[in-house]
Amino acid sequence: HGYEHEFIKKIVEDVSRKIGRVPLPVADYPVGLEFPVSKVISLLEMDSTDRVHMVGIHGIGGIGKTTLALALYNLIADNFEAVCFLENVRENSQKHGLVHLQNNLLGKILGKEGVQIIGVNEGISQIQRRLSQIKVLLVLDDVDEHEQLTAIAGKPDWFHPGSRIIITTRDKHLLTLHDIERTYEVQGLNKEGSLELLQWKAFKTDIVNPRYKNVLTRAVTYASRLPLALEVIGSHLCGKKVEEWESALNKFERHLDDKIHEILQVSFDALGKEEQSVFLDIACCFKGYELEELAYILQAHYGSCMKYHIGMLVEKSLIKIDHLFRITLHDLIEDMGKDICREKSSKVPGKHSRLWFYKDIVKVLEDNQGTSAIEIIHLEFPLFRKEGGEDPSKKEKNDDVEVKWDGTAFKEMKNLKTLIIKNGRFSRGPKYLPNSLRVLEWRRYPSRYFPSNFNPEKLSILKLPDYLYMLPKLDSLSKVSVLNSFLGFCMFAN
Repeated sequence: HGYEHEFIKKIVEDVSRKIGRVPLPVADYPVGLEFPVSKVISLLEMDSTDRVHMVGIHGIGGIGKTTLALALYNLIADNFEAVCFLENVRENSQKHGLVHLQNNLLGKILGKEGVQIIGVNEGISQIQRRLSQIKVLLVLDDVDEHEQLTAIAGKPDWFHPGSRIIITTRDKHLLTLHDIERTYEVQGLNKEGSLELLQWKAFKTDIVNPRYKNVLTRAVTYASRLPLALEVIGSHLCGKKVEEWESALNKFERHLDDKIHEILQVSFDALGKEEQSVFLDIACCFKGYELEELAYILQAHYGSCMKYHIGMLVEKSLIKIDHLFRITLHDLIEDMGKDICREKSSKVPGKHSRLWFYKDIVKVLEDNQGTSAIEIIHLEFPLFRKEGGEDPSKKEKNDDVEVKWDGTAFKEMKNLKTLIIKNGRFSRGPKYLPNSLRVLEWRRYPSRYFPSNFNPEKLSILKLPDYLYMLPKLDSLSKVSVLNSFLGFCMFAN
């Protein structure tokens, strides 16, 4: 249907485009891609040519979103007239601005015919006009602001029917905000895939000396299915002896590797100040809590509803809510949060804003090292192995651990808002409790009375042995009376 030379020219251009396209490098050792690739392919509906499909890929930093997007790009690129993989959208947008991204997109799609734009609105107009004429594959990698999407891929009708837009992000909320309903969450590698990736990265082969079996298992457990962590560990320890592996893993378990920390902290840095504070509370003290209980505790602590902030942390891929409605988070994200909390504070535990490690808490209580910096104490003793010749699998009850203190440690903690003591025994009851307390949970409270100088005016949640009490708004004298009566009832009932 036309002149022969135009037909021949179209064939030459089409063939040249396909044979001239160089596949993008996916990974040194691509592992575990088959399943996620098949899932996203099904969302893309490659057989459909009558409309534009936008698909979002989300998950925590280092989980493999970019690797998956690269694999998809290489697999389906030849089905399109023009293709563009815009990498590091977040970083390039911060450094060079949205116009730079728009120019990159048009330059890669149009080649020599590309236009040079000078403003975001002009870029939007050019993208709509030029890309509506051809079937394109566009991958936007690591998007972190909605403005980036509105400037580059605002609406499906910007593009020719049959085009596909793939977006990777840590923030699921961005996909919701952009009306992208087809999404896939990257889950990380299973145990076998984790071991395979680590072995290839560290030894360049899948045949490994049996002497490394234990350290490999330990490294896989530490990495918790995160490909980034496996690659960093494998690179660090490539060619190293078993003893060096053990030493390095000891170091990693004490302090998160700087590269892993840097990548994971990007999501934390994108939060508002109060959301950052809530995340640190969860990472340090409240992992495993049920959603409703956590929301009550945080609301009492901060004085405002926290469900929005919790939801934002879920959207940012920093925490998850499991099928039992419990708060969970990746082990390395938990480590990142605890490292941030330590970095913000002095090396002296008594000057930390949050205390969660039982040895630090016991030292602060027994040596009276408390200060006004402490806002949360969450004490839970782990199960300890019995010493001697007994069966090492048998554990000592953590309620048998005793804190030997004089009862005055809380006197200087004038800003302590949340005090949770899950187990353990105390040699005596407290002589002081901070008037700043909003939440008080003490499973084995060691006295029949609260200190006479305790003013519970701000206390909202009281949880004593097997009882949870939401305190009404009463004057201070009435609250003291209610508290002591309730405490006496708890002691009698137990």
